Amino acid sequence: MPPAADQIEATIAEQLPSLRPAQRHGLARWVYGAILARRAGERAVVAALAALGRWQSLRQYLRAWRSDGADQAAPCRTPVDVTACFAPLLRWVVRWWQGTELALAVDATAHGDRVVALVVSVLYRGHALPVAWAILPANRAGAWIPPFLDLLDRLGPAVPAGWTVLVLADRGLWSPRLWRGIRGHGWHPVLRLRQGTLFRPVGGRRPRADRLVPGPGHAWVGRGPACRDRAARRRGTLIVRWGEGHAAPWVCLTDLAPTRVGPCWDGLRIWVELGFRALKGVGWRWAHTRRTDPDRVARHWLVLAVATRWALAVGTRADDAAAAGVAPGRLRAPRPAPDPIPRRVSVFRQGLAWLHWQIRARRLWHRRWLAPEPWPQPPPGLVLHRHHPPRRATSP
Repeated sequence: MPPAADQIEATIAEQLPSLRPAQRHGLARWVYGAILARRAGERAVVAALAALGRWQSLRQYLRAWRSDGADQAAPCRTPVDVTACFAPLLRWVVRWWQGTELALAVDATAHGDRVVALVVSVLYRGHALPVAWAILPANRAGAWIPPFLDLLDRLGPAVPAGWTVLVLADRGLWSPRLWRGIRGHGWHPVLRLRQGTLFRPVGGRRPRADRLVPGPGHAWVGRGPACRDRAARRRGTLIVRWGEGHAAPWVCLTDLAPTRVGPCWDGLRIWVELGFRALKGVGWRWAHTRRTDPDRVARHWLVLAVATRWALAVGTRADDAAAAGVAPGRLRAPRPAPDPIPRRVSVFRQGLAWLHWQIRARRLWHRRWLAPEPWPQPPPGLVLHRHHPPRRATSP
């Protein structure tokens, strides 16, 4: 194996200790080949690794890693347990993380009518880094909330005590069970609601949530109970934000106090869509796969998760170096967290380009980190209304 592949394998051995030597060796080959090919399809990876051995034997080796233990040409009793890697994957992020604030997103993405992936991702610099997932057959009846709760339970031990963790979800995943499950870990849900949700501010009437703002350019924050029906009633802090150019406001509910929550934090959730686009299209081309077996797809997602982690860390160093006006090779330590800036090239694409160059040069950077940007602040023109409950009259 080339030195760059050996370095990838050494890092995998350190960060994913549950994998056996043969398993991490196979994972390192997959990740190395995906970075070299700039896509994670089997044919592309085999073509990129063709110089390492015979094409047919290499293809069989990569297929065997992806298959279950009993389905391999030489059956074994120790298949790759993907679920055992979820907490170590998040600890890997924590070790590289510069800060104590973490934003997670729970969302689903489908591959046509074949499979659907339920994913928990770390939101980072306009991207999303998958840390846990459940692969299910598509177009089959079944609840999604229990698998999401199981993924969050597996990730819970990996987050250090005292960290502030947001968990964001779109309105299709609103559930009192998800709300309670997130809070059970000491984390803070930021769940999007339907516009017609009824909300009663403390000391006020119960209008529709979307009628709390007069129009675009306004936001409203206040506490009270929100409900679509009696069973789904939940007390918390409501955020209603109507951005300029949007047809309707966004409505979110969180358990944070009104003074602690940012009216634009719900915008972080859109990063998960950009992360899925990188996984399925412009990055690893998962949308081109023909795999339909959920277990094999879940193992392949481990390749995507590790390769994405590497690309984002390298892209962070390149992005920070560009902001500091120095060459990336001369930036040896993280800088203070930068303010969010518009980028022509995403951090992910920068990292993938630099990784490809480093592999060609047979050397990888040894210093890598993940430095999140501050969570979004209100734009200058946004008019923010914070609801203050009326004071009760006191008797003389």
